[in-house]
Amino acid sequence: MFDAEIAATLLNRWAGQAHNEERQTYLGLLREGNLQFTHELGYVGTRGIRDTNACRTESLFFGDGSRALRVGAPDSEAGWTRWAALQPLQ
Repeated sequence: MFDAEIAATLLNRWAGQAHNEERQTYLGLLREGNLQFTHELGYVGTRGIRDTNACRTESLFFGDGSRALRVGAPDSEAGWTRWAALQPLQ
């Protein structure tokens, strides 16, 4: 099992119970589990066109090469998607 799979499982369970998604809180959860990762925020939109409705992205990159990712739309009632785990290339 890759680190991203562990993190995605933990974060998806935590998100179901949490009311306030303060970044430091859920990243702290992973740090307590001694998971080493890099955190990045970004946007997905059309290249070269400033898009105010671009989707937000949040990514976690782990030392084993795996990644966890979620996507959110600015005015979405649902907020963010569930975390998805991506395995590293073999």
